[in-house]
Amino acid sequence: MSKSADANDYSRFKDIVDSDEEKDAAASTSKKAANTAVSSACRNCSKADAKLKCSICKKATYCNRQCQTGDWTYHRRICKKPEDKAKADDAARSKPRTVEGAAAAASGSSSSSSTSSRATTKATKPVRRDVVKEDEDLENARGYKNGMPYFHREQSEHEKSLIGDIAPKKIEVEPTLAAAPSATHDGSAWNTAGTFEQRDFTTWATDRLKALLGNVEVTARSFAIRGGNVKDVKGDASVCVVRGKKRFLFDFEFNIEWTVVGKDGYNGKLLCHDISNDGDYEITVQYKKKPSDALEFKELAAAVNGQAEGFRHAVLARIATFVTEYQAL
Repeated sequence: MSKSADANDYSRFKDIVDSDEEKDAAASTSKKAANTAVSSACRNCSKADAKLKCSICKKATYCNRQCQTGDWTYHRRICKKPEDKAKADDAARSKPRTVEGAAAAASGSSSSSSTSSRATTKATKPVRRDVVKEDEDLENARGYKNGMPYFHREQSEHEKSLIGDIAPKKIEVEPTLAAAPSATHDGSAWNTAGTFEQRDFTTWATDRLKALLGNVEVTARSFAIRGGNVKDVKGDASVCVVRGKKRFLFDFEFNIEWTVVGKDGYNGKLLCHDISNDGDYEITVQYKKKPSDALEFKELAAAVNGQAEGFRHAVLARIATFVTEYQAL
């Protein structure tokens, strides 16, 4: 007789294997416990039951402040503020799909119904199959169209008429006669090039000054003044030709004696020191015998050395005549 089984005896179920869900729950529970044990250990000294957490990442734990300060040099490299889960989801949605994702989506869509594939085919635009005709001016085109550079292009008759004859031509230079040397120069006949030339006229100038300035007579301020001969003549005179132009140069110094006629024999000298071609003459008066009265001496000085009258004025007029004759040579 078979033994009857007790309905309340559950020992017969001791060898029944747990379901997969129970196994996964047990594994996750053990993993959480292990992570909790690891996370509760001090990151610096590895002591258990550390309760001080990093204020930034909320993950690293320490047993005290000293351990946290000592480990901060290394922990700062990986310390990161945890992102909000909602923000992370939004970022994942806004992130563009990669090529792999697009391929996966395409494979998923291909496995969908044939109706959706037909709708997609209808939505696409029809491919144009028009034949592209060649340009009419392709023969005369340049560059990439016909593969020929610009200088291989043949010109049309109209373009040739616009450009004209552009063939190189030899320039014929007609020999020109050398310009005849200009005869309008102030130098000698042999000096056709107009180079420097100098002729001495000292003798002529000395004789002419003595002839013009000797025995000059003038009446001024009730004084009749008579000049004597020109003495102590020193200097030179020359005519130079520079670049075809004459330049009359002279520089003399001399003395002229003068005497007052009919008065108490007042006399003196007119000293001409710098009589030159620049026109800036230096003339002074020297008195050998002069009146003792101041008013009379003043009148005599005006008669001898006056700017607009007197003996000096007459001498300057004779010098001007000499310059005119000298420049006429």
